Amino acid sequence: MNWIPEGVVKLAKSGEVKVKTTNPQEVTFAVYKGSYRKMGEAFGQLVQWIEENGYEIVGPSVAVCHNDSHTALEEELVSECPIPVRKRR
Repeated sequence: MNWIPEGVVKLAKSGEVKVKTTNPQEVTFAVYKGSYRKMGEAFGQLVQWIEENGYEIVGPSVAVCHNDSHTALEEELVSECPIPVRKRR
């Protein structure tokens, strides 16, 4: 299923952004709340969970930031830390 929010479709048509469809993949992720400076700790804990639970990392991770560090309080920043994985063979 491909679903793109209407606002993103409008931006793509305007040329302000590019929309890319990717293949479905298995990911593990954490939702982190707090300073971006400590986001690395969330990624570190996630990597530890991956190793301890028989998974391996199969692609690059990204950070998905849900609010703006210029307007939100540092302790209220919310980010997702997804990492593509597969079960170890």
